[in-house]
Amino acid sequence: MRIAHVVWGMETGGVETMLVNIINEQVKTDKVALYIVNDFVNNSLLSGISSKCTIKRLNRRPHSKDIWKPIFLNIQLLLFHPDIVHIHSGKISKLFKFKWKIVRTIHGFYNDPEDYSTMAALYAISDAVRNYTIKQGYSKVTTIPNGIDVKAIKSKKEYLHKEVIEIVQVGRLWTKAKGQDVLLNALAELKNNRNISCFRMHFIGIGPSEKELKKLTTDLKLNDNVIFEGQKSQNYIYDNLCRFDLFIQPSKHDGFGLTVAEAMAARLPIIVSDFPGPYEVIDKGRCGMVFHNGDVNDLANKIESFVLRGYDYCMVDEAYKRVCDLYDVSVTARRYLEEYKKIL
Repeated sequence: MRIAHVVWGMETGGVETMLVNIINEQVKTDKVALYIVNDFVNNSLLSGISSKCTIKRLNRRPHSKDIWKPIFLNIQLLLFHPDIVHIHSGKISKLFKFKWKIVRTIHGFYNDPEDYSTMAALYAISDAVRNYTIKQGYSKVTTIPNGIDVKAIKSKKEYLHKEVIEIVQVGRLWTKAKGQDVLLNALAELKNNRNISCFRMHFIGIGPSEKELKKLTTDLKLNDNVIFEGQKSQNYIYDNLCRFDLFIQPSKHDGFGLTVAEAMAARLPIIVSDFPGPYEVIDKGRCGMVFHNGDVNDLANKIESFVLRGYDYCMVDEAYKRVCDLYDVSVTARRYLEEYKKIL
């Protein structure tokens, strides 16, 4: 099978990380090409894609009215002769001038569904996203969860009592979606009002809220407890997640929670918000602790419980089994190939 993935850009994020994993799995059995329309590219992320994948960069400026870039894209697709054209965001299909079998993965909530009816198939990254899409009026959507390379992630072997608990959050620094401000306020509640300061919080990632979060850290008197690690490669994350003691993902809205699955593979204790995406990933609390979305005090309570009373490590075992069974990239890639064949 010949599969063409087409995206606007390849900056660091859950969609892009997932796509790298899927491509690297698909090229083991099929011919795969990646077409990047805009000039937003993280070269480190791109370097993680297998050399077996053909990569074409159009380097179009966002919102440009340059007619030659879409023409070039169509020429390249004609030369590749894809069986499936797989897109991962809206409006890309408007660039196509030929009637390929176009499928789309819906990666989150609140998407504009204007092109859904033109797709040969729709896929959702979680049941939560699928249910939302159905409410938008599109019932023919199949859930195919995101995939990670479970075997590449080093797992935690020992759970030792430490004087300082190392907490980690991985993801784009974007408070509107990822909720890092909720997490900082919860930590301030612990330190300033509950006399619990035996923690060190590590934020891995960059994003539009970085300056805001650093200011908030100072305002909350958390500078001695918080470290902004900056952007790290996927290899670094896979090698180092296991050295932390607790993973927290305070997402205000999230279609899936790829970093939650990675933490499950690293066998870390986990706390997530009860927003449907991450909540689904940890099987509604069976594989991790849950706090009410946006509730600073409830998150503080959960962290306090971890610090003072420990964690039910049976959940770590359940989480690892779940991520192997449902969220390994080999499972995701196989599901996509099965679904592609249904429309050919």
